[in-house]
Formats: sequence, structure tokens, C-alpha cells
Amino acid sequence: MILDVKGINKSFSGKQILHDVSFTVTSGKAMGFLGRNGAGKTTTIRTLMDVFKADSGEFILDGKPFVPNHYRVGYLPEERGLYGKEKILDQLIYFATLRGANHKQAKESAEYWIERFELTYAKNQKLETLSKGNQQKIQIAQALLNDPEIVILDEPFSGLDPVNSQILKDVIVELIEKGKLVIFSSHQMNYVEEFCDEITLIDKGKVILSGNLK
Repeated sequence: MILDVKGINKSFSGKQILHDVSFTVTSGKAMGFLGRNGAGKTTTIRTLMDVFKADSGEFILDGKPFVPNHYRVGYLPEERGLYGKEKILDQLIYFATLRGANHKQAKESAEYWIERFELTYAKNQKLETLSKGNQQKIQIAQALLNDPEIVILDEPFSGLDPVNSQILKDVIVELIEKGKLVIFSSHQMNYVEEFCDEITLIDKGKVILSGNLK
């Protein structure tokens, strides 16, 4: 799959936030979307996910307008939104079924990712009882339910210690090797350099450079 982001503009209350943002992402490669806090990364991702409507521009996937609901998309938003007072396993099953899995498939997918992130001991605990780092791992797990074709991770390493960061790095490398289309947003260059073939650097809502990392 090839995703082309073409000339995206977005304004809020008369202030333009995104200025003709354009870049390309290809399956089997991770694109690191880099920029300082407030540079426009999250706004770009939210327009891609149709949370916000772009003022102009388009998202094209394999030559056709990209409609997120038509694909299996795993999306980790920057601002977290799971349910603190619900049990971890129950809510991951719930999110998986919302995306079309039957209960058996949802339970298998939820349990796989809980185990992968080394949280099997806590699967029947409420989310709010976990540390911030472990809550973040569950947030990431919900993005990976049901084997998504497209994975969009907005600041996924936030709150993770070095051990858990390595677990996530291994997962991202596997997604790339499986041919997924991966967009990884961060303001931390060191993570991006480890597994991204392509980068796009955005500043003040404008793409400064985009292309092969080397």
C-alpha cells in the first residue's frame, strides 16, 4: 500500500495550523513523523483519521481517497482514552468487537497483546490500578487489536521505561517486517533513527523535509 498525503491545510478559529502538508508512506517501511511539540503532527494525524476535516487537500491510498473505516487501522492517539475503572481484558475485548471481531477472535487478540506486553498478571485488574507506563502499554495494545493493515502511533514511547521501550521497538520492527503501513509520530529523534526508513520533519505546520532517513 502507498499512502499519499497531498496538500493538507487546516485552520482553527481563523488561525492556519497546517500549511500544504504533503508526504508519502509505503507499506513495509516505517515513516517517522518528527517535530517539536505543537509543530502540527497530531493535527495532521487527526485529519488523516477523519477526526478533523481538512480545509483542503486529500489523502490517497493506492490511488483512491482514503476512508479510515474501509480498512483495519490501528490508531494510538496522543491523548489517552481508555476506561480507568474497567478491567483490562474486558475493555480490550470490547474494542476488538467494535472493530468487527467476534467474541472468540476478540478474546484471543486481547490476550495475545496482554501477554506480549507482559501484563497477563493484571488482565483482570482495573486499568487505573496500573502504573502510567503499564497503562500506556494497554493503550498501545488496543491499537494493535485485530491485526491492523495500517498502524498510526502518536508518541507511543511516552511514559515507557527502557525495558518497555525495547518491547515496543521489537513490536514495531515486527509490524514493518509483516508489511504493515506504519506512521510513527515523535519528537524524539533517537527512537526514529532505530527503525524508520523514511522521515518527515514538520515545523510550524509546514513540512521542512521528507524522504529517506539516510
